[in-house]
Amino acid sequence: MAESAVTTDTHEVHTHEEPSFVRTYVFSTDHKMIAKQFLFMGLFMMIIGGSLAMMVRWQLGYPEEPLPLIGVSQEFLESDEPQTAADRVWQEWDEEGTENWLVENMPYGVMTASFYNMLFTMHATLMIFFVIMPILVGCFGNFLIPLMIGARDMAFPALNMLSFWVSVVSAIVMLAGFFVSGGHAATGWTAYAPLSADPTWTGVDWGQNLWCISIIILAISSMMGAINYITTVINMRAPGMTYMRMPLVIWSLFIVAILLLLALPVLTSALALLLFDRMAGTSFFSPAGRGDPLLWQHLYWFFGHSEV
Repeated sequence: MAESAVTTDTHEVHTHEEPSFVRTYVFSTDHKMIAKQFLFMGLFMMIIGGSLAMMVRWQLGYPEEPLPLIGVSQEFLESDEPQTAADRVWQEWDEEGTENWLVENMPYGVMTASFYNMLFTMHATLMIFFVIMPILVGCFGNFLIPLMIGARDMAFPALNMLSFWVSVVSAIVMLAGFFVSGGHAATGWTAYAPLSADPTWTGVDWGQNLWCISIIILAISSMMGAINYITTVINMRAPGMTYMRMPLVIWSLFIVAILLLLALPVLTSALALLLFDRMAGTSFFSPAGRGDPLLWQHLYWFFGHSEV
């Protein structure tokens, strides 16, 4: 009895500390929480991309008409008397001679051709890179792969967390392009050269540069995720879960990860060359400097075909 009492007293009491709110919901390494984070980021960017699509459709349905909410009212156009808050803002800008990107591209809320090109480009960019990829690959991949192959988590939980937050940085850089002088990229989501290689063609300078930088950062994030997916599927399947027993969903995500790992370095290199053309005076894609515009298409669609 004495020995038993001594033994009991010498045992250390281990207490389990609950993780903090930040550790649980912000900087989480749990694959389910990271999947939810990718989902919410994708839905947020979908709202922005969908709003741009509605503006495109307004222009197609009511060409040269002021946009609702931000444009002037018909009464203001007819009488010059402000009827709404937007009327007063445009009147003040007109009286003060304010010069900004919005005034130049949307006088009195009426869309110009350059503004339409920007809307079309950024709607497609956001939906492809910041909605489809985060939700279909980031969200479903993170949530389903460990559960459906019998793994406790992803192979590299910290890298998984880093992948999400790098994608957030990419989204912030992309959204910053709406607030720079000259507006955002206006060369289509494929950014065909030489239209994208020379700022004089579109009048867009830093908007297109930020577009390139953002996609480079997003490609790095996606490569992190692809490495995680491939390693998890190869090394962490439960006993008895052979390749031929894996669900078709896991096979599709596995192949997607392999394709991304092969294609994204090519896209990243192409974007770097495009940035050099725009900022360093090189001529990789400019015919004037004996560059080849078709080189951009070959490099871009090496990624683009596997993406779509």
